[in-house]
Amino acid sequence: MSVLKNEIKPKLPKQPAFQHLVFLLAMIVSAISAVGALPTFWRLDSHNDFLLGETDGVSINSSGTLSLAPSAQVLNESVEPHYWSLALRPNGNVFVGSGNEGRLYSVTPSGEATVIIDSNQLQVHALINDHRGNLYAATSPDGVIYRVDPEGNQQVFFDPEDRYVWSLAVDSRNNLIVGTGDDAIIYRISPNGQEEILFTSEETHIVSLAIDKTDNIFAGTEPNGLVLKVTSNGSTTVAYDTPFQEVRAVVTDSSGNLFAATVNNTDNPGTTTTVTSPTISPLSTTSVDPMISTGLITSNNTTVVANSISGALKGSVYRIDTNGAAEQLWQSRTDTPLSLALATDNRLVLGTGGGGRVFLINQDKTSSLLFSTEARSVTDVQVTSKAEIFLSTSNPAKIYRLNSGNRTKGTYRSITKDTGTISSLGKIRWEARVPLGTTLALQTRTGNSSKPDNTWSDWSPEYKNSTGEQIQSPPGRFFQWRTVLSSTGEISPEVLSVTAIYLQQNLAPRISDIQIHLPGQTFQKPVAPPGQTELLGMDNTATNAKSSFDSTGTQKGTSQTNLSALLSRPMYRKGIQTVTWKSQDPNQDQMVFEVYYRAEGDSLWKLLRKSINSPVVAWDTVAMPDGRYTLKIKASDAPDNPSSIAQNSEAISETFDVDNTPPYVTDLGVNTQPFGHKISFIANDAFSPIKNVEYSVNSGPWNLIFPADGISDSTNESFVIQLRGTNDGGVYTLVIKLTDHLGNVGTARSEVR
Repeated sequence: MSVLKNEIKPKLPKQPAFQHLVFLLAMIVSAISAVGALPTFWRLDSHNDFLLGETDGVSINSSGTLSLAPSAQVLNESVEPHYWSLALRPNGNVFVGSGNEGRLYSVTPSGEATVIIDSNQLQVHALINDHRGNLYAATSPDGVIYRVDPEGNQQVFFDPEDRYVWSLAVDSRNNLIVGTGDDAIIYRISPNGQEEILFTSEETHIVSLAIDKTDNIFAGTEPNGLVLKVTSNGSTTVAYDTPFQEVRAVVTDSSGNLFAATVNNTDNPGTTTTVTSPTISPLSTTSVDPMISTGLITSNNTTVVANSISGALKGSVYRIDTNGAAEQLWQSRTDTPLSLALATDNRLVLGTGGGGRVFLINQDKTSSLLFSTEARSVTDVQVTSKAEIFLSTSNPAKIYRLNSGNRTKGTYRSITKDTGTISSLGKIRWEARVPLGTTLALQTRTGNSSKPDNTWSDWSPEYKNSTGEQIQSPPGRFFQWRTVLSSTGEISPEVLSVTAIYLQQNLAPRISDIQIHLPGQTFQKPVAPPGQTELLGMDNTATNAKSSFDSTGTQKGTSQTNLSALLSRPMYRKGIQTVTWKSQDPNQDQMVFEVYYRAEGDSLWKLLRKSINSPVVAWDTVAMPDGRYTLKIKASDAPDNPSSIAQNSEAISETFDVDNTPPYVTDLGVNTQPFGHKISFIANDAFSPIKNVEYSVNSGPWNLIFPADGISDSTNESFVIQLRGTNDGGVYTLVIKLTDHLGNVGTARSEVR
């Protein structure tokens, strides 16, 4: 079976441990190879590898290490499906805006919630505190802004004609900045309620707002994903044109840098169906599961699987400096950016949709998975001066408070590995740091369905030996491991890598689409010795014992050169019968072929060619008796497997004709007539029907004639030629040319006087 090598450089222990590991792996390979083909080493050891799995109380840092996540408290949970927005109050209370009832709640530090405003709208999408302790709450889809003073008194502060109010901000003079849709207007409203339109965009929605220390306003738009810069006097420029459709969130730091979280959307964010449907947020479509692909690289001794995610980007986070230069800090194909905040240490806290995860993004473009919620979406993030992080979520609606300490227990489950076939399991090993006062448990399970269910095996007993222990789960096609991290103090155990070894069941290769080419149709080899023309398929093609083609007829090492490309140099050689076929091996093994032939009426197959390394054979049939023949193609994966488990398969071609004998003329008669001469003859062929007959007089042009019965459909046909003007005393040379259905040509000659 195929042997593959990891693309990712493994993390190696120091020398003594590494020598022991080399010896251990050599023993494993030796033991498994004695009874089967070479094993596959499935290794997870990077940030991206671990992100594919499920975390419950576990963080993944930028270097690819699993550890316990920050301790978290669910401060409040609502019967409504969505919490859209958060605002923190100096007294420790949290204001939260909901959907689909459109309420504003005040939640105490103990989690008690009180309805402050029941707007009769679908959502309270934006909340902001001003510098005097007033809270502003924006509702949609009727676009009303409420103000709640420090004593809890409320009033309608601003009621624009716009349908949506998506974003709010407050400048240094306590003016309220408002971003709306469907008309994409940026308003500035003074504390006494005097409104001013700063800018009307040609975009559809002003989705997000931020203000720097000099009161410059930055606005994120949809659907063209622009970041607008609006100065205090209303002058507007584009700070950055992102490659995404929507700038979901913007924040600024003390140095004037701007950070923008961007996403791609397919729904119109202004529709109430999007708001009320169970999607990630009112501005996004529902996230779908990523497609997991496996990268495989060929080596000589083992198989290591590299894990990757394919598909379009869900979103990115950009840093835009004061000079307008933008660079990407973070991107994802699985997580959709929804909310963004600046931590006290200048790291970015990013809340995402699709899996309800929270990431820490560093200024050096590295990132960590900080926390995973039990919701689909993290809709808002707020950070206190004490480094506490508050989160609002949707589906379900919850408020989380993350503290500085770590949890005492967390679980990580790997992605489900599809081994391709029911596979035997070898050993599992891992690299970890387990300080005093911490523990780490590792278990496995297997099944034959792509998603774990009650048909899977139970979790195995805990493995104890990190340098390698036989996997206790039964053979299966799908495999998964989990680790449970525990701690009695502030320090956490850490998992650096996990490697599981498995051996695929060897499956037989398959042959399909045997094609019998036209008689005489051959193909020149791409590379031939100088001055020579060699035919493809006349020998074994490859000079070594390994196939130069992979399982689909694609030449190994040159993935864009396939069999059809090799057949692009056609030639004609009489008597050569070319046959090609397609082949596939489920284990991606190299294959070798044998070709047998059998004449019609025979019972035994005779060997035509053996040890063929490519799916093409050119058979010189000149020495074969004319007749009908059938070929049998036999494929074997023996080059990549011990003889005890090598698999074979066969396929039989359609019957085809071999005919190398030319047609001939009998009963040629020449009769003189008043107008000239009448020529009669019979065209004969020993095997194939006569295809056409032509004649030429004195090397003149060839003239096509038809048989007496009007159709050429048999091996014996009668013909008559009427030659006019040939009785003038001259001598005429008549040549008759006959062609059968397999292209053989015969001639006859006669003198006419």
